Amino acid sequence: MIRSLAATLFALVMMGGLAVPVQADSTPTSGTLQGNSTLTSTGDLCGCVFDSNFIGSGVDTVSGSFTASNMGIDIFSSSTSFTSSGTFIDVFAGGTVFGTFTESGTVSGDTTAVTIDTVTTGGTGVFAGDTGEGIVTGTNTSTNTPMFNGTYTGFITTPEPSSLALMLAGIGLLPLMRKRRVTGH
Repeated sequence: MIRSLAATLFALVMMGGLAVPVQADSTPTSGTLQGNSTLTSTGDLCGCVFDSNFIGSGVDTVSGSFTASNMGIDIFSSSTSFTSSGTFIDVFAGGTVFGTFTESGTVSGDTTAVTIDTVTTGGTGVFAGDTGEGIVTGTNTSTNTPMFNGTYTGFITTPEPSSLALMLAGIGLLPLMRKRRVTGH
């Protein structure tokens, strides 16, 4: 009888662990980013739509050095103004972060001022399950060697591993408790 009561209480505690929402930690992040962008005409009738590719590198204040790449579509609404959207991948020593971006820019002579909003939708390695948002600001120069230089700020949200582990342990122990109760009679 006491064993049965103890087993029931233990099962209830484990089920309670399933009801606790998985908590997440939000970490502020910032850093620098530089690299080269290339635009390739899509051949559209207005000549205002371009495929864009960016290859670069940066240093994040939390995760260290990384390489960055993105692909998108730039649409010029005038000769001095454009918007862009696409996907990005940042590769760190411990894994990758990936997501989407939207960008707006203003061209003035050989310099383009840009603001990029990023949404991190996932990651691999130590960044598995991460999400987040950020804002990149910087300038693109189109002189002899085109170059982007910018800074960013934002946050990364990481799932709480201990809550997730407790939940999985509770699920894994439930069949064992059932088996023990059956063989105890």
